[in-house]
Parts: sequence; C-alpha cells; structure tokens
Amino acid sequence: MPVLAPVRKMSVRRAIILAAGRGSRLVTGETIPKPLKEVAGVPLLVRILRTLQSEGITEAVVVVGYRGDQLKKALLAEPSLALQLFFVENKTWDVGANGISLIAAREYLDEDCILSMADHLYAPEIVRRLQEAELRGACALAIDRDIERCFDLDDATKVKLEGNRITGIAKELEVYDAIDTGVFRVNKKLGDALVAVYERRGDASLSDGVRTLSQSGEFVVVDAGDARWIDVDTPEAHARAEAMIRVWGDALGDDPTIATTIDAEAIEQFVPTWVRAAKPYDDDHLALAHDGVTRLMANESPFSPSPRVLAAIAEAAKRSNEYPAAPVAFRDKLAARDGVDPGGVVLAAGASELIDIAVRTFVAPGEEVLITVPTFSMYEARTRVVGGVPVLVPLSDGGLDLPAILRAITERTKVIFVCTPNNPTGHELEEAALRRVLRLGMPTVIDEAYIDLAGSASHARLIAEFPNAIVLRTLSKAFGLAGLRLGWALTHPAVARLLSRAQVPWTVSALTIAAADAVLDDADQGERVAMLREGRAWLERELSAIAGVSVVRGEANFVLCDTSATGLPSEAIVAGMLEEGVLIRSLVAHHMDRRFVRVSVGTAEQNASCVGAMRRVLTAAASPARP
Repeated sequence: MPVLAPVRKMSVRRAIILAAGRGSRLVTGETIPKPLKEVAGVPLLVRILRTLQSEGITEAVVVVGYRGDQLKKALLAEPSLALQLFFVENKTWDVGANGISLIAAREYLDEDCILSMADHLYAPEIVRRLQEAELRGACALAIDRDIERCFDLDDATKVKLEGNRITGIAKELEVYDAIDTGVFRVNKKLGDALVAVYERRGDASLSDGVRTLSQSGEFVVVDAGDARWIDVDTPEAHARAEAMIRVWGDALGDDPTIATTIDAEAIEQFVPTWVRAAKPYDDDHLALAHDGVTRLMANESPFSPSPRVLAAIAEAAKRSNEYPAAPVAFRDKLAARDGVDPGGVVLAAGASELIDIAVRTFVAPGEEVLITVPTFSMYEARTRVVGGVPVLVPLSDGGLDLPAILRAITERTKVIFVCTPNNPTGHELEEAALRRVLRLGMPTVIDEAYIDLAGSASHARLIAEFPNAIVLRTLSKAFGLAGLRLGWALTHPAVARLLSRAQVPWTVSALTIAAADAVLDDADQGERVAMLREGRAWLERELSAIAGVSVVRGEANFVLCDTSATGLPSEAIVAGMLEEGVLIRSLVAHHMDRRFVRVSVGTAEQNASCVGAMRRVLTAAASPARP
C-alpha cells in the first residue's frame, strides 16, 4: 500500500498585508506604488500573495494608501491569485507609522492572521512555521538569528531576546540577537495594544505594539531557520532580490513537495562572458601518451631525476604535514645565477602560472595584450580568461616585426609577451629588437623556458636597465622537472611585489623546492643538456633527409618540421605516427598552419624510433593505393 503523507493542519487562513506607503527610496521617479515594483518580472505584492496562497491562505486583506486605486485594480486583474481579496484604506498613510495601517484593518483581527509587509519577500517556510507554532493565544514574530546574512543590516529592525521573549525591538539597537523578517502571526490583542498606544501618543508603530504585548508574555518569536527573505526597500536590495530569484527560484529555494534538481549546465549563467568564451588548455596529447608510446610531443626532458634529486624529494617528504616556508636561500641562489636582486625573484608552479599571474596583475576586461605569433598558446588563453583582448602580431622570419608591433600598440595595451627561444619555431630573438620593445616602458614578459638549451645568456641582465622586463624561467625543459612544476620570474623588486599580490600562496610545494635546489647543483645536469643538444642536431639532420620534410633549425629541445611537400595535413601525420607508437605535435593551437609538426628531443633510442616511424608514415602515404 502507498504511504500517505500526513495532512498539515492550516491554523491560519487570513493574511493582512500593509501596502499603504509610498516607497520613495525604491520607486523614485516612477508612477507606481512600491508594492507594484516588479522583481524578476512580477510585482512585489503579487509575489507575496502567491507565497501566502501556496501555504493555504484563502483571504488577503490589503491595506492601501498611496495610489490605492491603482494597486487595487492591478491585484484584481492578476489571474494567478485565487484567494479572496479585501481592501482597507489608511487615509493617513503619509503621516502615520505602520501601526496605523494595522489599526485601519482592526476588524479583520477577530481571528489569527499572518501579517506581512508589502516589500518583504520570503520563502513559504516562514509562513509555514508561523502557522504551525503553538502560541496559545499569543502573537508571534518570525525572526532570523543568522544576523550576518541580512542584506541591509543598518536599515533592519533588530530584536533583543531573553529566551523566547522579546525584550527590545528597534532599528537602533546596538546589542541584539536576531533580525525582524517582517512576517508575523497576530490577532485582536495586537490591534487593542496599538489602539491604546495611539490614544496615548497620537501615533503607533508595530514595534510599539510588540513591546506592549511582550511585557505580558503575549508576544513571542518563531525562528525562521534557514528560510530566505529580504526587505526590498532600496535599488540595491531590489538587485539582490532579483539575483536571489534567479538563483533559487520564485520560492527562494523552498519547495517541500518536490525534490530539488539543479541543472549543472545552468551554472554557466554565473560565469562572466569572457570566461564562457575561453577554452581550456588542450592537454589531450598527455593522455594519449600511454605506456608503450614514445613521448615526443610535450618538450619534456627524456631523463628521469637523478638519485641526488630523488633523495632530496624523499627527505622533504618527511615534513609534508607542514606548510612550506618561504625558500629565501633558494631564491638567493636563483638570483645569484643571473646576477639580479633577490627581491625580484617570484617562484610559482611552473612558468605557466607566472603567465597567468602577469596577465591578472596588469590586465582588466577589455584591455589588450600584445602577443607575437606563432608562439605558446597559453599567453592568449590566459588573456581571454580575464576578459583581455589578445592582439596577435606575426613574427617576421622568426624575429620581431618591430614596425608591426609599434603599429599594434594602443592606449589599451597593458602587457607584451615574447618568447626566446620561441616555441614552436625555436628561434632566438635579437637583443637589439628586445631593447626597442622594452623602451616602450610597458610590462614585457620574456619567456625563456628554453634558454638553457640555447647556450646563450639570459636576458635577465636587461632588468637593471629596463625594470619593466619580466623574465620567465623554468625547470621543466632542460632540467627534467616538468612533473614537479617550478618556474620563476626575474624582474625588478617593485614589479615582483605587484606580481606577488595576484598570486595564491603555497602553490610551490616543499618537495618541489627541495628537488629544484638539488637539480641546480647536480653535476650530471650539464652532461644531460649536452646530450639534448646533440640529439637535436641528430634529429635535424635525419629528419631533413626524409623526402618531403624540411627542418626549421632552432635552439630549443624540439625540432620544427615543415611537411607541406608531403601533401599531408599535420593531424594526419600525427595520427600516422601514433599508430607507429610515437606521439608528436600538431601546431594549429600555436597559430601555425597545418603543414607543421613539432618533434621533441628524446633519448638516442627515442629519436631513432621517431625518424624510422616518420619514414614509414610518409613512405606509405606516398605509395599508390593497392587494391
């Protein structure tokens, strides 16, 4: 047999809504009363009446004043309201307090009623709690004890409590325990109390009546719990109310009969448009490089960390329970290698994080980043994520096209990115051209991820002359620590302080610092770099000997191949090589056309496998099709 849910007892069937005020703070310059101000396309008071209706209220008494006829006409014409409407006029709405409005509707207090302000939106749960409360003839106010979530605390009515009894209620309270939600359960007692106050003072607010009844224990509180509510009294609160409805729906997230379902794809509506348009970095090639596939696609070192580096990692791992301390000595070591101020060294989780930090430090939405292409796709990707505009300037014969760069500079340009040796061409940029760019005075990122394989000196020496230079270095390429992620920026200390403001702390682990410190002192490192250079020269020679392949000679740990003479697009060659067990890279994402592929330098055995596979793939492609 089906299990029937218990029927909830509806102890209250009538509601009174105070809707007499002008609401000048919310509807300045408009010709409607505040209760008709639309929130997410529906008038405030209609939303309130729908909420009351959903909780079994069948009669609603609306106290009107300012533009009362307009309000009455709008409500009577609203097709979604099935409850019986009564209207009471507060003729002194412009001079009296809200208690006067309730006195005007006093005849309707002959039974328990839900009392609501016309500008408070609230979840049905608040009405439900007031209906179900055992009050034994007392009146009650729904309160919110979660004070910090109140949107406009300065304007809110505060409530001081002793247990369940109200000992103070006013906007001006400095010590309080809860916030007045603007929703009550009231009866004749409150009406009588307000009349007594009015006869004595000539005015009366709801708070006056609450204080009077609280003294005799006839006014208590009902906790609103986690139910959402908001006083829509200002343009700022109106904007927040619309956001709340957009996020949680018309019932502000309260629907006890239907299981909550959230569309994961709908979360995208909270994302800035520029983030929606951005594409994540494509690292699918890493997933393809499974066991048995020769990895020659990611410009990694083919050599595993030395025993010295592994021992340093193991020792550091013993203190993995602690946050890594600032590696002052290691920063000093990096600064000494290139003769720069240690205060100008910024450590990060790889040069890729430093690219992101540089963009977030200097670029606001709509501002421009000048990028020389073809180059590393991360510069453009991180620019788009912050809403920046990438301005792409092609290289000229592998070098900087200075006239084109100068033409592309505008008042919106904030950062310039160059890479030397450049990925994916492998070319080194001339220092004279770099100096001309640096003389513009703009933050200029010089990515030297491959400098250790070129054998030339770092451009970090230019920092003394050009404090706007930001030189990026990494241990991912020549030093073989790509998986541990360490990069560093060399720049002027003033610039380093700016970059540090945009960086999340502790992105570099203690294990990474230990490994990096050890690898810089590793005597085997120089021999490994020499082997990579020899492997590059061998690949350049052997690949260029294959029919249809033209090699672009460079100074990094990869070889760029122009395969246009084969008639095959790059992705076809990459797919054919993968079938042979060797993974190389197409360069469409780097703003190169489909005639180029890139081959990373591996061990002697890996290099030989690559050349053999390339010969077989291109030979098979050139052979006439067999029946």
